[in-house]
Amino acid sequence: MKLTAARAAGLSVSAAVAGLAILWLAYVRAPGPIEVCAHIIDVTHRESDAVGLAPDTQAMLDDSLHQRCLQHKHDKIQLRGRIAWARYAKCVLAAEDLRTIGRC
Repeated sequence: MKLTAARAAGLSVSAAVAGLAILWLAYVRAPGPIEVCAHIIDVTHRESDAVGLAPDTQAMLDDSLHQRCLQHKHDKIQLRGRIAWARYAKCVLAAEDLRTIGRC
């Protein structure tokens, strides 16, 4: 079976598409702002439980934190781009305390 120019071009395009898909999955694919904010709120809950905040104070904290967090994360995607967002989101989801989240 002879490799024609058209077949060689098709193979090279297929290899390029596969390479881009692998790079996308490895570097750019990331959780969205909703997942990131949910993790931040969960970590905040754990730390506020340790401090002993009252339940009504925690509820007020949740409401304000959720809205501000979502807006901040959408802005971060717009300003820094998807690749920087992917790095940031993966760092936040790996963090287990607010201090580590702040360093992301």
